[in-house]
Amino acid sequence: MSGAGAADFAAFERRGWAARSTTYGEGFGAMTAGAHPALLDAVGAGPGTRLLEVGCGTGRLAALALRRGADVTATDAVPEMVEAAAAALSGARVERAALPGLPYPDGRFDATVGAFVINHVPDPPAAAADLHRVLAPGGRLALSCWDTLAANRAQGLVFDAVRAAGGPPPAGLPGVAPFTRYASPDGLAALLAGAGFTEVSVDRVRWTHRVDPADWWRHVLGGTVITAALVEGRPPEEIDAIRTEYLRLAAPYAARGLPVAALVATGTRG
Repeated sequence: MSGAGAADFAAFERRGWAARSTTYGEGFGAMTAGAHPALLDAVGAGPGTRLLEVGCGTGRLAALALRRGADVTATDAVPEMVEAAAAALSGARVERAALPGLPYPDGRFDATVGAFVINHVPDPPAAAADLHRVLAPGGRLALSCWDTLAANRAQGLVFDAVRAAGGPPPAGLPGVAPFTRYASPDGLAALLAGAGFTEVSVDRVRWTHRVDPADWWRHVLGGTVITAALVEGRPPEEIDAIRTEYLRLAAPYAARGLPVAALVATGTRG
C-alpha cells in the first residue's frame, strides 16, 4: 500500500473507532478479552513490570495487567478511546499515541503488548520496529491478531452471510489492509523477526464466546470497523438479507457459544 493509501487506511480506521468508543467495550471488546491472559503470560507481566499496551481501546487488558501488579502505560491513537480508558483505569498512565510513532525513549519498557492492534496499523513493519525500540534489552513483546475466518467463527459467520446475501461492497471502503500479508503464523513470525526480535514464536489461542446471536450482530456492528463497513452503507433490503442469513448461520451456536480463534506472537529484544 502506498504512503497515501496507508494514510487513508489509518484515517478510515480512526474515524470508525472514534464512532465506536461507547459501544466497543461491552460487546466486541468483551469477546477479545479471551486472548488477554495469554498475552500477559507471554511477557511475564507481574509486580513491577514496566508494561506498555498499544491500542488499549477501553482498557480491559490494561486493567488485567494492573491486577497482576504491573506498572502500566496504556495508549491508543483515538482520542475517544483514550478518554474511555482513562475513565476506567485509575492506576495506569493513559496516553494518546499512534503506532508507529510512539513518544517514548529507547528501552523504556520491560514488556509491550497489543491485543488485535497490529492488524489495524498503516505500516506493520514500522510498528513492529517501534515496539522493538521502546523495549529494554531482554524485554518481551506479545501481539495478537485474528486467525482464519474458518476457525474464528465469531467473525466468520458475518463474512459468510455477506458473501451469501450481499451485493457489491459499499463504496468508500479502503483497499486491502496493510497487515493482510502478515496474517498467518509464518507471516507474523517474519514480521517480528524482520523488526529484530529473537526467540520468536506464534501460537494459536482458542476460546468460546457465549452470547445471544442477535446481540452479537449488534456487537459486531458496534465494535468493528472494516467488518461493520461491509454491512453498513448498503440498501436496507440488503442489510436485512445479510442479517437474516447471519442469524440462520449463527443458530447452531446459540447454545454452545461462538468459537473464537487468534494468533499470539511473542518475541524478545536481544
